[in-house]
Amino acid sequence: MTDKTKPTPTPVQTITHDVDIGFTIVCDYTPKSCFVEFKVYDLEGLPVDGSPPMWHKKGSGSYPDPVESLDEADVFLHGSVKWDGCSNWSIDENDRGMLHGCSRADLTRIGEVMGKCWDTAQELMKDDF
Repeated sequence: MTDKTKPTPTPVQTITHDVDIGFTIVCDYTPKSCFVEFKVYDLEGLPVDGSPPMWHKKGSGSYPDPVESLDEADVFLHGSVKWDGCSNWSIDENDRGMLHGCSRADLTRIGEVMGKCWDTAQELMKDDF
């Protein structure tokens, strides 16, 4: 008797530090799952000369208040992108008060990081269906 069950796909997590727009993107994807999930963290300290990146401490109202562990960091935004291109996003930073920007670039980088997540999802799922 042969086993006809298909093996369960292995989940994959990637972490990308995009210093150009000041975010870390955590991507969770299970092949053939129809969607890709993302958590995005605002870089509070950029990696220099091999130093680790830093993010804002979860729950802290002081700025700067950097931590070196994503487990201890505030999520800036999170969401998912489906196989058909539809996406859903929650801007966690907005839930803590308001989005603040000192320049146009501060505002456009939010759209840029969401677009990068969308592109990543489409690339990951291109051969799934």
